[in-house]
Amino acid sequence: MGVECARALRGIGRVLLVDIDDAALERASATLTDDGLSVELARCDITVPDDVGRLVERVTELGSLRAVAHTAGLSPVMADARRVLDVDLRGTIRLLDALLPIAGPGTAVVCIASSAGYIDLPSEVCSLLDDPMSTTLGADLERALGMELESGFMYAIAKHGVIRACERYAAAFGARGARIVSIAPGLMDTEMGRLELSKQPVMVEMAAMTPVQRDPSAPLPGRADDIATTVAFLCSDRASFVSGCDIRVDGGLIGASRHRPTAE
Repeated sequence: MGVECARALRGIGRVLLVDIDDAALERASATLTDDGLSVELARCDITVPDDVGRLVERVTELGSLRAVAHTAGLSPVMADARRVLDVDLRGTIRLLDALLPIAGPGTAVVCIASSAGYIDLPSEVCSLLDDPMSTTLGADLERALGMELESGFMYAIAKHGVIRACERYAAAFGARGARIVSIAPGLMDTEMGRLELSKQPVMVEMAAMTPVQRDPSAPLPGRADDIATTVAFLCSDRASFVSGCDIRVDGGLIGASRHRPTAE
């Protein structure tokens, strides 16, 4: 998804690819270079404050901050609940806090959330998510919900927190002439999506439920470029009045799940 976003943002400015994995960076760089796109590389673990600080220093060395496509995240089968929370939500907050001081007029930040984030949560849980850097957040969430959280539920909670964060940060970014938006992908035919599909049979039903169907041979209905083209639009001047909201790119999955026909 990140590689497709880099392609879609071609021409908006110098492209800095960021990843925790040096080998992944090199593969992405080779792919994009073959496509004629010149990129810079930076390694960063968004759960490590010093890494994020060095990333911001690198950005300022390269120029002003024009656009961010924040695609980093862990799916439920990739890590335990605490790690998913730390990467998907707290890592996002750590990055936003670091980028805010260097945002300026025309800056657009797009964070990838998930359709899973459209989970109904008690108000107490939502309040906890609005203080995501609390050192006791994981334990507090489990206490509020009265259960030990497994990675799948925590993923949904974390992505709900990302959606709320992009609403909450809109005023601060707006004060600097910048915008921030989240995108909630549906079931995307990516490496991560296929990994989840292999472990969660319910995704087969969800894929079939998705109203927009295009390629019958694809195991999942969404494509990485569906997200990338949306990111490109949201980072463009054509979206200059869009901020503080979530854009669902899910082929209608959330709508279909909320309004499923009842059997007679």
